[in-house]
Parts: sequence; structure tokens; C-alpha cells
Amino acid sequence: MFNHKAIPPLRPHVFDPNNLGTPDSYWQSELSNSLEWTPPAGSPIVVVAAHPDDETFGAGGLIHTCARAGHPVSVITVTDGEGARTDLPEPGVIRRRELRAALSCLSGRYIQWHRLGVPDGNVALHDSFVERAIKTRLPPEATLIAPFEHDGHPDHEAVARICLTIGRRRGVTVLRYPIWAWHHFAPPAWRNTEFVRFELNAEAQLAKARAIRCFASQLDASFSPPVMPPHVLSYFTRPYEAFLT
Repeated sequence: MFNHKAIPPLRPHVFDPNNLGTPDSYWQSELSNSLEWTPPAGSPIVVVAAHPDDETFGAGGLIHTCARAGHPVSVITVTDGEGARTDLPEPGVIRRRELRAALSCLSGRYIQWHRLGVPDGNVALHDSFVERAIKTRLPPEATLIAPFEHDGHPDHEAVARICLTIGRRRGVTVLRYPIWAWHHFAPPAWRNTEFVRFELNAEAQLAKARAIRCFASQLDASFSPPVMPPHVLSYFTRPYEAFLT
């Protein structure tokens, strides 16, 4: 069982792109002994994202592999992520368009996408609505893939708490994917946690890389600095995806 007290409560509230963070080589060394995990055969997979792109960075390879294997796969985006690029006209529209393209890269099969449309940055103010919306879209026996509750972004953390609550009440498996926590934390702080690895074959890695490139608004270096700089992207090019159990 994950020990919530193992994660220090102090973390940056604003991402500093000038801080290179924890090198991924440190994490890969720490994760090398993690158990491998695969979802039950044929079970539905529901990936919940606070913003469009979280599902791809955190679980794009899982989405691709499970869709190819015949699992029913659905994605729920809680916000449109419009707050990340306020310099762009209609940033929410842009990010929804990017997500559609990314899902097409991840699978030639149909992946059901549910958009909740909660205002970016304000998920905690709409937790009852979000909880009800996820519950109605969660099939029996599904595996719920959610953000990490100590990720360092208030929307990620609010969505994670909601998913963990649903998991407890429904008795479903909830796995959580870090996004910003890879950058903010270092392995010694996580020694009492339990990770599992979902291995990605070459095809899944390629599909995920193509999907990531669909989020041009987050990678655009002309927006100085980019929302997702190269040293952060390195966490999402591993030959596996890591989840907290």
C-alpha cells in the first residue's frame, strides 16, 4: 500500500523551467526493480486527465497497447487546459484539437473521449460534479488510471483525490501517474512507495512519441519557455510507464 506520509508535503507551486529537476537516469535506476504490471485480460481501462495531454504523457503507451489488445479504452479530460497558453486565441479549442490528433496516433481503433469542461485551475471547486461524472463513465471491473495526488499541480491533485475516493467506494483498482512530480522530487523521498512498470514495445513507444508531438502548444519553444521543456519530456520517453499502486 502506498504510504502517503513518505512524500514530503513541500513542493513548488509554480513550475520553474530553469530548474532542470531530477535527472531521469536517477528515476530509471530506482524503477528498474519495480514489478511489471498488466491489466486483467479484456478489462475496461479508464484514463482520467486533469488537462488534455496528461493522459498521453502519463499513460499513452498503456492506451495504445490496451486498445490494440481489445480492451475497451476511454479517456476523461476534466478541463480543457485553457490556462496553460493564455497568449493564444481560444487555447481550449486548440488543446482539444491536439488531443483528438493524439488519440488518433495512439490507436486506429475508436477511443471514447469524455470532456467534462471544468474551468482550468478550479477542479477543486467542482469536485462533486467531477466525481459524479467519472462514476457514470466508469464501467464495472474497470481499471482507473489517474493523476498523482502529490504531483504539484492543484488540478492534478484534485482529480487524483476524486479518483482515489471513487476507487475506495467502488472497490476498483486505481493506478496513478506522476507528471510534474518526476521533476520536483528525488527517489529517496519515494523509498516507501510502490511502483509498477507497464512495459512498452517499440510500436507503443513510437505511437506515444507521435502522440506527444501533437501537443504543439505545450512544446512550442517560441513561447519562452515552453510549457513542457525537453528536460521534462525525458521522463516520458522511457521504454515503460510507471504507476503508483
